[in-house]
Amino acid sequence: QMTNEKDKLKRNLEKVAEERGNQQAVSYVDLFNPMFMQKNTNFTTIDVFVKELGLKEFQDIESVAQDVIDNFVKKETKFENWQEMQQRAVSDYMTRLF
Repeated sequence: QMTNEKDKLKRNLEKVAEERGNQQAVSYVDLFNPMFMQKNTNFTTIDVFVKELGLKEFQDIESVAQDVIDNFVKKETKFENWQEMQQRAVSDYMTRLF
């Protein structure tokens, strides 16, 4: 089930890249930019979010149990779960592009 979520985020990012007309994948820092993080979470940057989760880097999120990250997101952000936070980040990003 975990890989499903992972694939979904990857597909979202690829879709964003395609919309931009280039194959440069969007970095998670662009997606979860400081403006997004400060508006929607208790953190100034995505890296602080990641560290608070007890991780070294963003990629390590993949190794966290779904309910652990969902509970963290629910407690520390405006979102109900990690999926919702990702979707909002993607749609905000798209909105800024167009």
